[in-house]
Amino acid sequence: METVTLTYKRPPDRVNHFEQHLLYVDDDVIVTSQRLRPSSPIVQNSKTVLGDNFAAVWFVFTGLWYDVGKVYNLNNEWTGYYCDVLKPVKRSTNVEGKLDCFEITDLFLDLWINPDGTYEIQDEDEFEEAVRDGAIDAELETKAWNVLEALVADVEAGHLETRIQAVCSKAQLPDLSDYVAQLP
Repeated sequence: METVTLTYKRPPDRVNHFEQHLLYVDDDVIVTSQRLRPSSPIVQNSKTVLGDNFAAVWFVFTGLWYDVGKVYNLNNEWTGYYCDVLKPVKRSTNVEGKLDCFEITDLFLDLWINPDGTYEIQDEDEFEEAVRDGAIDAELETKAWNVLEALVADVEAGHLETRIQAVCSKAQLPDLSDYVAQLP
C-alpha cells in the first residue's frame, strides 16, 4: 500500500509527522488511513468510540477548513466520524508530481458524530486555552467557530454524509472496513 506523510501542526509550535496509507487523491480530496493513538479516548453512551489502535479513514478536502475521519473499532465496526477544524490543507508533490506530503494546522475544535447523527463538540477547553494564551488570534478564533457552526449545520442537513459517500463512490472505495482490516 502506498504511503504519504502527514505533517500535523498545532499552534503555537507543535509539529508531528505521521505515515498514512494513501487510498485516493485528486484535486479535491486526499483519502488516507491509519491506526489511531489518541491522547484520550472518546466515550459515548458508556462505549468507547475512539480509542487506542482504532482505525480511521481520513478525508482531507482541498480548500475546506475541516477534515473528516471515519473511525472503526478493533472489530472493524464503524463507530462514527471525527472532524477536526483546521486550516486548509497544504500539499507537497515530488518531482513526478505525486503527492508525497500534506500539511494540516489543527485549530483545536473538533466534532464527534455518532452513526445516528447525534454529535458532540470536543476540545473546547483546549481551544479556549489556545485563545487565552495567544496561540489563536481573534480573527482565527472567529473563523474556527464559524467553521464549526457550518459543519454542525452540514451534519444536521445530511450534507456531510453525502459528501463522504460521493468521495467513496468516485474513488471506488465501496467498503472502507476492508481497508481498515488490512492496516497493521
